[in-house]
Amino acid sequence: MQRVGGPSLFPRLPASTRLWKCQTRYTHRKKLWQPRPGEPLRRVFPTFDISNLLLDLDAEGVKGVRAFDSQLDGEPEPSSAQKACELQPIKERVADFEKKYDECEYNFNSISADKFHPLHISDFDILAATLLDSSNTPKMAPGASIHNKPVSYTDMLDSVLDQNGVPRIARDQTSNTITYMQFRRRSLAHSLSLAPEDEELLTVAFNGHMSFSKIDRLVARAIQTPEGCRILSEVSDKLYESLIVAQEVEPIQLLSLLNNMLINLDRYGLHMSNKLYELGIWTSLKCHAIVTAQQYIEKRVKHGDYDNDFIDSILINILETSIASAPLNFHGSQLNVSSRLGALFSLLTGYVPGEGQSVFSLRSLVNRERPHGFRLYIQCLARLGAFRTIWHEWHQIDYASSGGNIDVRQDSAFNENSYFVTAILNSLAKNNDIAGLATSSEFTNVTGQFREDCQIDILVISRSARALALPDRRVKNSNPTPIYAKNWEKLYQIFKEKQMKKAFLALQAFLMSKTSFS
Repeated sequence: MQRVGGPSLFPRLPASTRLWKCQTRYTHRKKLWQPRPGEPLRRVFPTFDISNLLLDLDAEGVKGVRAFDSQLDGEPEPSSAQKACELQPIKERVADFEKKYDECEYNFNSISADKFHPLHISDFDILAATLLDSSNTPKMAPGASIHNKPVSYTDMLDSVLDQNGVPRIARDQTSNTITYMQFRRRSLAHSLSLAPEDEELLTVAFNGHMSFSKIDRLVARAIQTPEGCRILSEVSDKLYESLIVAQEVEPIQLLSLLNNMLINLDRYGLHMSNKLYELGIWTSLKCHAIVTAQQYIEKRVKHGDYDNDFIDSILINILETSIASAPLNFHGSQLNVSSRLGALFSLLTGYVPGEGQSVFSLRSLVNRERPHGFRLYIQCLARLGAFRTIWHEWHQIDYASSGGNIDVRQDSAFNENSYFVTAILNSLAKNNDIAGLATSSEFTNVTGQFREDCQIDILVISRSARALALPDRRVKNSNPTPIYAKNWEKLYQIFKEKQMKKAFLALQAFLMSKTSFS
């Protein structure tokens, strides 16, 4: 039961009344709005027009009121002036948007006209736009854009987006940026088909772009198709000229470009020019990428003729810059001293641990009838402390693993072998730590066979790499001293010994008994 009543109703109920049987709701009276009586004021007091004369008379003598002057006050605003004022910011934004749109379209049309423009959008650009997003979410942080990312590739990527007409408003969100980049790529696809004049156009492009980053982009675009690789192979001489004059080129970046070309051209049986192969050799040696240098040397030798001076220059470069550690900041794997010296030994001798046969090496290119090149080869072995290999070269013994025979070569030009001793003493004078190899109990481990002794040498080089790679000590006096002459004679007699075990026992005693070799 529910009742509706005033406040006086509840106290009259008996005390035994249960609340769920009786609920009281109090009434709330609302005041109703009373309309104003009579006619509306707009009808009671109608509007009217007053003449200017009455207004002037009414304002006469009032302070702060003057007559209207069109030159000072301007023309009266029309009734639509307020609406136009409200729309003005919108019109300005629309005009600014249209201006930026026209600029984007102009840039895109300009780059579309140049088939080999280096700033065409590539797969690497799309990958970079994806990876440059600082967070893992599709949307970047508020107020941030790709332009604000502290990455070395950022400046180039911003130039690519600007030149391809990707508006700034589309770069606040990574997904929108990538979508717009793909749209621009599809728009360009029809104009990038190959044509007979592409070889000439690519040559002109290499001549016109002296920046290494732009040359790198051109090469990356060209090697994506078989026909592009063929054209790139044909114009590789022009590419070499552009790389030589390019500015601000880091050796590791140049090596990356050349490796990219080498790998992709090999897929189709194509070759680079000899100049690019040689550039790859010097760049690899400068970066201490010895295995890569070995591949470039092999390609260069197989691809064209070479002279002895070319091989001599490689040996000189190895002797002066590749063995001793240099204060250069390259990739961490290239600073592994043990791997580097082991790779140098393989490049010199052709021995690779675990390989059944010898690989391409400088030993196969050294002309034994030309003493200068062979002396440089022996000097490199001496600087590495490869005494076993030097002993085999001294006695002209080359173990052929395939047949198990020993080929004894007699060469009248090297009967005396005096340059062997000179190379060893010069290496000991530059780095006394080479003599420390004799302190090992395994120093006298020899087999008398070339490949097995090469294996022992490469193990010793790997274990003692840090000592062998110490910078060369400058020799003050280059003139032979009596001590030098005495050491020279003893060392000559040691290596002249035909029994290898006996020779190395004497060599160990000789190295451990001397404190100076100059």
